[in-house]
Amino acid sequence: MARSGDAAGMSEAPKVQRKKKKKSKENKTRTVHTNLLYDLSKGEENPNRHYANNKIKTTKYTVLSFLPKNLFEQFHRFANVYFVFIALLNFVPVVNAFQPELALAPVVFILSVTAIKDLWEDYRRHRSDKEINHMDCLVFSRAERRYLEKYWKEVRVGDFIRLRCNEILPADVLLLSSSDPDRLCHIETATLDGETNLKQRQVVRSFFDLDCDFDPLKYNSVIECEKPNNDLNRFRGYM
Repeated sequence: MARSGDAAGMSEAPKVQRKKKKKSKENKTRTVHTNLLYDLSKGEENPNRHYANNKIKTTKYTVLSFLPKNLFEQFHRFANVYFVFIALLNFVPVVNAFQPELALAPVVFILSVTAIKDLWEDYRRHRSDKEINHMDCLVFSRAERRYLEKYWKEVRVGDFIRLRCNEILPADVLLLSSSDPDRLCHIETATLDGETNLKQRQVVRSFFDLDCDFDPLKYNSVIECEKPNNDLNRFRGYM
């Protein structure tokens, strides 16, 4: 009886492993539907609603978290901890070599200068984020049946965007149509990888032979693709 039980357990183990592998594979992908299929005014729930918005935020601090977080980062440096420890020893009457306030002055100065520098750099990141988030782009509207200007931070997963020449593109997009006769476009990724040479991208194969102009209202395909990651050279997905 014991042997048969062991054999049954061994035969079931691969099934459990296969299920785990399948589940982990599903968690690495996302399904994207067009937003035009769902009318929010009628209470229809958009399956893309759980995805993050397109607002860029590269800042490290907030008004409340700056002081504790910055001090925490600075005290991760051994030199700062050492000099603070030496300065605090001067508050002990037995071992003090000179005035405690005088011993703290250099340490406080170094911490203050570093904090001001970090604050200025974070403020510059905040200004850059705000500038990019408030740039205009053309997003197709279901109600107006045409492309309307919106901020890039208002773009949602599943929106249709019309890109113009030399436009900055702070989002991951899938090329469905192009005014180029060969259905091509050229992009520069200098802000991502430092390369200034133009890279060629082509329209999705299923839309390559489209004779008429692309109509977002007639699009009803579903995209199954990988989740956002740091791979700049390859994108995996299907329609």
